[in-house]
Amino acid sequence: MRKKTVKSRRPASPAPRAPVGTLERGLAVLQFFKTAREASVAELAAALKLSRSTAYRIAERLRELGFLEVASATGRWRLGREAVQIGVAAVQSTEIMQVAPERLQRLLDRARESVNLAVFDTDSMLLLYREQGPQSVTISARLGSRRPMHASALGKAYLAAMQESERKVLIGRLVLRRHTPTTIATAAALEREAGEIRKRGYSVDRGEFEPTLACCAAAVFDHRGMPVAAISASGPAERVVPQIDEIGRLVAATAAEISQRLGFLPRK
Repeated sequence: MRKKTVKSRRPASPAPRAPVGTLERGLAVLQFFKTAREASVAELAAALKLSRSTAYRIAERLRELGFLEVASATGRWRLGREAVQIGVAAVQSTEIMQVAPERLQRLLDRARESVNLAVFDTDSMLLLYREQGPQSVTISARLGSRRPMHASALGKAYLAAMQESERKVLIGRLVLRRHTPTTIATAAALEREAGEIRKRGYSVDRGEFEPTLACCAAAVFDHRGMPVAAISASGPAERVVPQIDEIGRLVAATAAEISQRLGFLPRK
């Protein structure tokens, strides 16, 4: 008499749980604005598959807490000061922020101008560190503020350090807004500028973002040889422009020193 073979049944895999809780929805909203930059409630609701009333309720609560805000110029929603400060704090805890400040202080002492450190974020440079120079005037920059890639020494230095294919894609999606008469406003001109920066070792900004300010910047590389940040020295154009090459060389040397501490080995 044959024994019947009893086939064991595997338990069915549970269906993936949709993020329906309040916390999950709130985090999903913040993650959405990490890439969307600005959006309407209708766009937010459609992206997260929420009703407009639910999307508005979550966004409004996040606005009350400072994590979202409404841009006065456009009426669209974007990340607020609390979200920016958390992002800045997270990046400041990374290795570069353990290495860079001491060397930036030495740069400040030698250049006698304000020094800055910024990282690339989506399509602009996010300012993470700033120290005013001994003869500095008040400059309209605060931690968490952004600088355009095409119209700032920080942005142009980082662009020049990127791999060619990545740089071309990024330049193709940038809005090349003219901030002053000297702003680079075409992709071809920006590519030529990137080539000059690579030859020179540092970028310059002669009033391209703010007409009264000038700046020199250089990229910082990690152990893989990839750009991870840019540093700069900036001040009034009337004082910086006459010595822009000297300051530029100081900035480039400081960036190289920081890169070396991060494990970067330049090719011979």
